[in-house]
Formats: sequence, structure tokens, C-alpha cells
Amino acid sequence: MDNIEIQFPIWYIFLCLILAGIFATVLYIRAKGFPDVNRLAKFGLSILRFVSVLLISLLLLSPILKKSKQETKKPIVVVAQDQSLSIGSETDSLQLAIYHTDLSSMIQSLGQDHDVRSISFGEEVREGIDGRYDDRSSNLSSVLTHIGDLYGDQNLGAVIYATDGIYNEGLDPLYSNYRFSAPIFTVALGDTTQDKDLYIRQVFHNNISYLGDKTTLQIDVSCFNGNGQGSSLKVYHMDGDRKELLETVVFRIDQSDFFRTLEVTMPQEHTGLQRFRVTLDGLRGEKSYANNSRDFFIDVIDARQKVLILAGSPHPDVGAIRSALEKNKNYEVVTSLAKDFDGEIKDFDLAILHQLPTKRNQERRLLRQIKEMKMPTLMVVGAQTNLSLFNQYQNLINIAPKGINSNLVQGVIQDGFSLFTFSDELLNQLGSFAPIDAPFAEFKVNPAAQVFMKQRIGKVDTDFPLWIFGEDGDKKESIIVAEGLWRWGLYDYLQNESHQVFDEIIGKTAQYISLKEDKRKFRVFQVKNLLAENEDALFDAELYNQSYELINDPEVTMNINNAQGETFTFVFTKQNKSYTLDAGKLPVGDYSWSAQTQYEGERFDAQGQFSVKAIAKENYATVANHNLLRQLSNASGGLLFYPNQLQEVSSTIEGSDELKPILYRVFETENAISLRWIFFILLGLLSAEWGLRRYMGGY
Repeated sequence: MDNIEIQFPIWYIFLCLILAGIFATVLYIRAKGFPDVNRLAKFGLSILRFVSVLLISLLLLSPILKKSKQETKKPIVVVAQDQSLSIGSETDSLQLAIYHTDLSSMIQSLGQDHDVRSISFGEEVREGIDGRYDDRSSNLSSVLTHIGDLYGDQNLGAVIYATDGIYNEGLDPLYSNYRFSAPIFTVALGDTTQDKDLYIRQVFHNNISYLGDKTTLQIDVSCFNGNGQGSSLKVYHMDGDRKELLETVVFRIDQSDFFRTLEVTMPQEHTGLQRFRVTLDGLRGEKSYANNSRDFFIDVIDARQKVLILAGSPHPDVGAIRSALEKNKNYEVVTSLAKDFDGEIKDFDLAILHQLPTKRNQERRLLRQIKEMKMPTLMVVGAQTNLSLFNQYQNLINIAPKGINSNLVQGVIQDGFSLFTFSDELLNQLGSFAPIDAPFAEFKVNPAAQVFMKQRIGKVDTDFPLWIFGEDGDKKESIIVAEGLWRWGLYDYLQNESHQVFDEIIGKTAQYISLKEDKRKFRVFQVKNLLAENEDALFDAELYNQSYELINDPEVTMNINNAQGETFTFVFTKQNKSYTLDAGKLPVGDYSWSAQTQYEGERFDAQGQFSVKAIAKENYATVANHNLLRQLSNASGGLLFYPNQLQEVSSTIEGSDELKPILYRVFETENAISLRWIFFILLGLLSAEWGLRRYMGGY
């Protein structure tokens, strides 16, 4: 114990002495209750009471006992072993066995005077070295960052970094911020011999594409020692075990250290997660063909929407609207006069009704189907529109005509409109566009509707609506109360030599009203639909009741089917108000899944698909990079060694004057009231006093 501290001023101790003295004096010195007890016995009893009261009162001051002790901490030496496939495949098994024996001896030797910590790395950093070289990727920078985070503020003396210098994930270790200053002693593993090898270095592609698009691939091809030979690159579409050749590119290798980027364009003709394979024809004398092919996946989405433009009669507006929509590859546009249309309304996603219903009302059957299907609709009012029937067909606006005349109007965009945004060009130029024809009428807009534009007649901005948006139940609608939109397109081209502004207005209108809300009561989401073989297949699910409130009362099950027809059944875990499922790691291949549940007698289902791809990064670079390791050691003040020099690594570290133990003085504090021996002293004093008083007849 070094010293004692109390939480109160020092003069409180004198108060404790005075208090203990008063107790002892009053109870014994001045007491007359012991007439037959001699003065010496009373004095002894008073001493016992004085000490007892003094100890209790001092403990009430919460004295703190401080003590210190000296500790010695050995310098830490971290041994980091790369356990990636590239080392195991390029090193003889006998040499590996000898290396691991020498490594164990080195660790044991260093452990006598150092605190040795062993870790291994590859796909991830983990404790211990098990000698299993099966990691399918190499991240050389993450282990240095891990060492810095864990030991950077401790007595880290040295890092022994055993690797082949090949990395295919993370940063270049030369430029990683590993936050420690200890020297790095690298052990150069692997084979630096450059054999004849043609391989695919990288495939660049979009992860998502759209049905009907053409996807461009960029394939980086490298070759060593293949000068003068030719090869060809082939791209296949994979469907299980079947493959379809899409493209072939023939090339010639014209130098010993060859590199070229080849471009291939391929159409997307199937929806869903599509698997492709790029292969290179092997060269004579190649050591391995494992890196001559690579698989990749593209999620092909059918985002196209079919748009039906129905018109009461031929009109230039129809052509202008169609032209604007067809510039978006996701729209398939069909135009027809209402009286001539013989298709199926259910085949379309969006309806544009130009001057419908007409005064003849020949198209009432089509309009009824569109309304019953709750199809998103853009309506254009014109001179042929039967306004009485029009007012009955929709609920956004009521138009009461004041004769057969019309007004020439321009559009003024409203400041409070918030359904979508538009460009500065549209805001600045729309007011100068040619006027269009709006009926001379009174307009009454439903309060739930949003006015996009109002009418400007001449130079006067009116409150009459020109273009509005709203919803009728689950159906989104937009209404233009004027015809002559083709003039806007023509004026846009005259002003800007393009239809950019006009196309933007029509395109954003179609995009907004055709956007479908997800009204499904049972939804299943996969966190990733393209997994590496070391990743878990994770799913989330949601179930809604009639009020669209999240619930998770019923059980949700999922069946996952592989390409061989095997089925694996899982049960979701209930979490908060939803569901979650971890199906674990699955073998490489293509999978489909179906999830199902029942609630209040109704069955709900969801389906999907995903693929698990092999991690083959270690096959694409197999030549050890010892130069990188030498630079890393030189930059940190360490040295480079080879596997047969592990004993020298141990000798170098043990002989270093920089690696010394550190002496620490550790201070500990303890509240005196928690000391048991003080309790027993108090108990002994009070018990002795009680016993003597009883013996002397004081009780």
C-alpha cells in the first residue's frame, strides 16, 4: 500500500478523534455504573470503545487505499501466415511440410523472450495457423490493418509476414495505412518462375441490363511466353449444363508479355439472372488451363411497358406523343383510332386517350375496360371531346363549356408542384412555347388533384388549369385540357434543334403515372441474388394484414431448388414484425426458390431465383511477387527472408536491440470499507468490550 486518500478535508480526522474521545469519556471515564471496577479496567474498556468508534467514523470518510506494482511486458511479435490457394497449388507438399516444421520451431524459439501472436489470412483474418491453404482470395492489406488496430498501441516489436505477394482483393499493401511502426520481416513464399500462361485477367460488365438491350463486355487478356501463337475468345450463354455460343473474337499474341482488352457486344434475350462464360482457347505448352475461363452473371430486367395511344381521329398530337415516348427504350408504343382497335386492353400498362370520349361515344366499351382495369391514363381534351361524358369518366376535374369557342393558351408551371422535378431548360423555355387550344369553359379541380400547369391567355396568367395530376383510387391519372401539343414539339426543335424539352414533359408524365405501387401483402426480398460460394443466402419477408399493417403471426416456409432438382426446405425466423432467413452457404450453381404462408384462410406465395458463383481469383495470378515483399520490408525497416531461412528470422529478431521488454507500474485503488480484515478487527474490539462489561457486571 503506497498511500491513503480520503474524500473530505484532513481536519475531518480530528473530528473523528474528538467524537471517539467523547464516546469513551462519557461511557467509562465519567461513568458511575461500575463502582466495583478499578480505574485500570475502566481505562482499558474506554480504549476499546475509543478505537472502535474511531475506526467506524474514519470508514464513514470513505478512505481510498492506493497501491502500485511493477509489471514486465514482453515485446509482441506477430506471425502472419498467408493461407491462400496460390501458395498451396504452387508449392510442393513436402516443402510445405518442412516449412511448417521450421515455422513451429521459430515460433517456439521466439516465444521464450517474446509474446508471439499467430494469425492467418486470405479471404479473412483469423487467429492461429492451421496450414490449410484453401482460401480462395488474398487480401494482403487487411491483415496489416488488423495488426495495426489490435497491437499498434502496444509493445509491438516485429511482424513476420509470410506470403507470396499475390493479392486479388483490397489495397496494395505498400500503400495501406496499417498504423504501426514495427519492422516487417517478410518470408517470400511461392514460385516466381514465369511459365507459358494465357489467362483472363478481368471481365468488366454491367450487373444489370434490360431485356432487348445489347451489353458491352470488356475482357482483359494477358499472356506470358506465348509470342507467335494465336487464340480465340468465346462468349457463351449458360443454361444449366447447356451453353449457347454468342460471340467469337480471334486474336494473335504478338509479344512475350502480352496484354489486350477485347470488346464484345451481346444481346440480352432472356429475363432473370443470366449466367455467361468467357473462355480462351488454350496454347500449346500451357501449365494450367484453370484461368482460361471465367463465369459472370447479369440480372436482365424486363422494364418495358406497353403504351396504348387511342385517338378519336387522326391528329398530329398522336405522332408527337408517340415520337417522344419511343425515344425511351423501355416503352413499346401502339397507336390506333379507337374505332379500329381490335387488341386486348389487358396487354397494356398505360393508356393515352386523345379527345376521348368523343361525341359519338363509339369507344365506350374500351373506356369501360380501361377504367375497370384501373389502368394509368393520360387524357388529352380537344374539340371532339364529349365533355359531359368526360366529366363522368374521371373525378379530377369538371369542365363546363361556355359555347364552342376555344382559347389559345400557354403553360405556366406552378411553384408548389412536387410530384417530380424538371430541368432548368424546361422551366426557362416552356413559357415561350407556341400556344395550344383549350376550351372556353369553367373549370372545377378536385382538391385532391395537383395542378402542374395553369393557362396563360395572351399575357395574363389565369387560375384555369392546363395540366393536372391525381389519383382515382389506386389509379393514377393525368389530364391535359388542351390539344395542339405537336406545336410545342415543333417550337422546341426550332428553338433548340432538338425535342429535349418536349420529350422531358411527356416522358416524365408517362413515367409518373405508370409507376406501379407494390400492393402485395406477402413480399420476400433476397439480400443478394448473385452470391460468392463463401457467402450466406439471406432472405427477408414481410406479411401485411387487411389494413396493411406488418404482422408475423403465421409461419413462413421456403423451398430452395438446385439445378439437379433437389429441394431444401427452410423455416423463416420471426424478428420484430417481419421474418428473416439465413439459408447458409450453398454449392456453386443456379437456384430457384418459392416461399409460402397462410393467413386467415388465404395462401400467399412468392418466387425468385439466384446463383452461387465459384471464387476462382487465385487461379488468375499464380506467379509470386517477391519484389513487392522486398519493398515492404525495406520501407518498414525489416528484411526479406526465404522459407529455408526461418532460423535466421528468429536470430535477427532476438538479436535486435529495438525489441526490449517494457516495465509498467500499475496503480490499483480500493475502498477501505471493502477490506474484510477491518471488519474482523471491529468485530473483535466490540466483542471484547461486550464480554468484559458482562464479566464485570455492566450488563
